[in-house]
Amino acid sequence: MNFGELLDELRSGVLRDSAALKNGGPDQYWSDDQLTRYLNDAHSRFARLALCIHDDTTPQVTQVKLKDGVAIYLLDKSIISVLSARHQDDVQDLTRLTHETAVTNANTFTETWEFAILPTAGKPNSFTTDEGLDPSARAASRIRFLGTPDATQAGKTVYMRVIRKPLHQFTLDKPAAHPEIPEDYHLDLTEWAAWRALRNWDIDAEDRTKAEAHAKRFAEAIVECKRDTLRKTWQPLRWMMGQNGWAGFVKN
Repeated sequence: MNFGELLDELRSGVLRDSAALKNGGPDQYWSDDQLTRYLNDAHSRFARLALCIHDDTTPQVTQVKLKDGVAIYLLDKSIISVLSARHQDDVQDLTRLTHETAVTNANTFTETWEFAILPTAGKPNSFTTDEGLDPSARAASRIRFLGTPDATQAGKTVYMRVIRKPLHQFTLDKPAAHPEIPEDYHLDLTEWAAWRALRNWDIDAEDRTKAEAHAKRFAEAIVECKRDTLRKTWQPLRWMMGQNGWAGFVKN
C-alpha cells in the first residue's frame, strides 16, 4: 500500500473519522498533518523494533569513503546496526572487534585470540561500532577502522550491510510513496497511528480500550515480522577455526 492509501484507511476504516458519523462541529477530528505524523512514527518504530529493513545497496547508508589519517566516521542516523563491512580491495569482510579488543590488539605483549589480527599499517583490516554516539548528530553511531587509512587508501570504499530505519518521512505532497517495511505489514502501521490518535482524545474509557487494542495488534505484528525476517536472513553457524569471527593464535 502507498501512503495515500494508508492515510485513507486510517481515517475512514480504522478511526472512522467521517462527517457522516457525527453531528455538528468540524468535519474531521484529526487533521491530515496529525495523522501523517502518527504514520511516520509508526513506520520508524516498526522498523526499529522489528529490525526488518536490511540494506546493502543504498550508497548513502552502506558506503564509507576512506580519508587519509581518519579512523572514525559518522554513520547515517538511520542505521541501527552494522552487520558487516568489506574493503573494496578484499573478498572477505573486515573483522569485527569491540573497543576493548581493539585496544588489546594494539598491545603486542598480550597473548589473546585477537592477537592474530593486528591492524596493518595504512589499510583497515578490522572495525568497531561501539566507539559511542554523536550527540551533535542526533545520537548517530560511529564506525572506527583499524588500522588508520593512509594516503594510499584515500577515496577507497568500505561497503557495509546494515539494518536501518526508513530513510524518508511520509509527506502529504507524495501520496504514492511506499513504506520500506515488508508489504505484509503495511496495514499494521495504522494500528500504532490509531493508538496515537485515540490515547488522549477524551476521558471515555471506551476510547482508551480501543487504543490499547490497536497497540496490542501492532506489538503482535512486530513479533511476526521479526520472526519472518530471521527466517529469511539467518543461516546456521559453522563452528570452525577462522570462521565467523574466530581467529586462532598458536604460540611457538
